[in-house]
Amino acid sequence: MSVVYQIESDGFLYEVVDDLAILYQAVFTGALLDETNGEPIVSLPVLSTDLEKLSLRSATGALIAGAAYVEQVFPKLATTSYLFHVDISAEGYQHTTLTVNVPAGTTFPITTAPVIMRRIPVRLQGKVVKDSDRSPLPLATVSSKSGKTPLLRDNVRSSHAAGTTVRSFSFTNLGAARKLSATALPGSTGVVLDNNAGLGANDFLQIGSDGSAQIYQVSGTGPAAGLVVLQSPLTATFPDGTAVQQLNPVGPSGNSTLARSSDPGDGLLVLATALSDSGIEIVDGAATEYHWLNAVSGTDGYYQADGIVAVAALELLCKSGVLTPGDQPWMPQYGDRVNVVDFRLRP
Repeated sequence: MSVVYQIESDGFLYEVVDDLAILYQAVFTGALLDETNGEPIVSLPVLSTDLEKLSLRSATGALIAGAAYVEQVFPKLATTSYLFHVDISAEGYQHTTLTVNVPAGTTFPITTAPVIMRRIPVRLQGKVVKDSDRSPLPLATVSSKSGKTPLLRDNVRSSHAAGTTVRSFSFTNLGAARKLSATALPGSTGVVLDNNAGLGANDFLQIGSDGSAQIYQVSGTGPAAGLVVLQSPLTATFPDGTAVQQLNPVGPSGNSTLARSSDPGDGLLVLATALSDSGIEIVDGAATEYHWLNAVSGTDGYYQADGIVAVAALELLCKSGVLTPGDQPWMPQYGDRVNVVDFRLRP
């Protein structure tokens, strides 16, 4: 800016600037990429920011940018750093935020790293039948053939960063079967059993059976009769009378890490190295959790796996007793909230 000075005219003082040079220019540029395939996202983004007077734009190829009169928006840029946020929403993708740091003395525009947009998870479901007569096959398992992308029987309960340790286990029944004597609701950390004798801190319980089975670690018992306190809150409703079974963990049989972060509600993990067993432990301090792997069909032959996200394709494998396993490739259609894959198994 030029120097401001005063002049007098008709008894009045005026501030005068000979030449006020305010430059309107791009402050930052970036791109939005689909986590699934690394390509530009397929829907139009909606952008907003907490930086006043910053104008946001998007362009073909999922390019984004912000522009402003930089002298107005960053008046002390020569000696002061700034920070602002851009909130990003797009149909079919999870909301995310881009944080832009503006160091003192920055030359614009700032080129930000590509923003990786995660799809909204979908459900995989279908029916498993015997090929000869189309009769339903209960207790069939549907899994991912790759040990790097295991399906979970129930969804992830907490956020876990990439690099978090994941260990594979098997779980065997321990002691007599029990059951809930009161309905247990999502968010609760306490369940009431018909008998909590012998249970204590760090024991394991399976709540539910077959396709609905979930594994929780015990924090303690009592003081109310039958009360068992869990180390993490329930994520589903379990009605009065639901089967409960103490489990004995066997392992670990393998170790890996998360190759991508995992969010609450995810039903599939992406691992750095393959694991093969019937269950897993996500090792994350107070957020540690345990899960059975693979979807299981009910008495009507139907199965489901919720929370499938961040993979472009899976090779699915279906097994039932002595029948020949069936496998087929599946490319998730993230534009459809429910994807149907049926299996017909032969002898």
